[in-house]
Amino acid sequence: MPTSATLPLANAETRYRVMFLSVGQSPRADIIDEMLASLDMPIDALEIGALDGLSKTEIEEFKVRPGEPSIVTRLADGSDIVISKPRITERMSRIAADFQPNEFDLIVILSTGLFRDFESTCPTVNAQRAMESMVISLAAHGSAVGLIQPLAQQVDELDIPALAPYKITASYAADGDKRLLASALVDLADCEIIVLNSVSFTEADRQMVAKASGKPVVLARRIIVSAIRLLLLGTHPVAAPGVSPEFEEKLQRLTPRERQVLSLVAEGLSNKAIARQLGISPKTVEIHRSNVMSKMEVNSANTLIRMVVAAGHP
Repeated sequence: MPTSATLPLANAETRYRVMFLSVGQSPRADIIDEMLASLDMPIDALEIGALDGLSKTEIEEFKVRPGEPSIVTRLADGSDIVISKPRITERMSRIAADFQPNEFDLIVILSTGLFRDFESTCPTVNAQRAMESMVISLAAHGSAVGLIQPLAQQVDELDIPALAPYKITASYAADGDKRLLASALVDLADCEIIVLNSVSFTEADRQMVAKASGKPVVLARRIIVSAIRLLLLGTHPVAAPGVSPEFEEKLQRLTPRERQVLSLVAEGLSNKAIARQLGISPKTVEIHRSNVMSKMEVNSANTLIRMVVAAGHP
């Protein structure tokens, strides 16, 4: 059964029903509570972990095998486990496919590293797609981008075809490990922007890396928060906490549907994929997309993505 948490409100408002689907076991209050506080919006948050309800033996079956790409996640007892990325992705895909149309205002795939598009009839934030789109937009702008992965083997496993034309350097460090984070910065000394490429990294990690490096540092959680905010604003437009007045003014030019399209474009989705999530035609998406670019005063998706990143990283 999914666990839930509610962000308290001073008065009755329209509430957003958001499902967070994580790789490990719920609850993940260490991640979700921080994100809810950053959003400061009326959200009823529910959680499902892909390993929820499984026995210890069943969980062991998901451990990474030789030659498989890996992903690290957390169990309910607080311990970490390194599991098979392709096999856990398949399980998460089946879980997401079982959600009913309009069951949630939003589904959040709460993990970077999962390169699959999750089929859903609800608007969905795929953390990996959002991060990948953001990295490409920064690299395409001419910035040398450094990625910090949570596992050493993930540096060699890094295989994102869309990033091949760009200057991307990877290193690794566990969240909260100041020694490893400092070591990673040595590897990334020539990079202009650093990306903490896992939802396990915290705001404290970001601040420490930014102070030590003197460079802009992008946090996965903030990218996800930006995507959540934009999609929910599309459903019920409200003031956007934590957003600059200039960005907010441009957002107010958009219709609710255009705000949703903005977020999904920033995640790097095609018109067809956006159409599936929003239940509209690809041609209608194309019209909304053109309107978004005009109203936000940008001439490319990369510029739009950089704007969204900047809004989430004041």
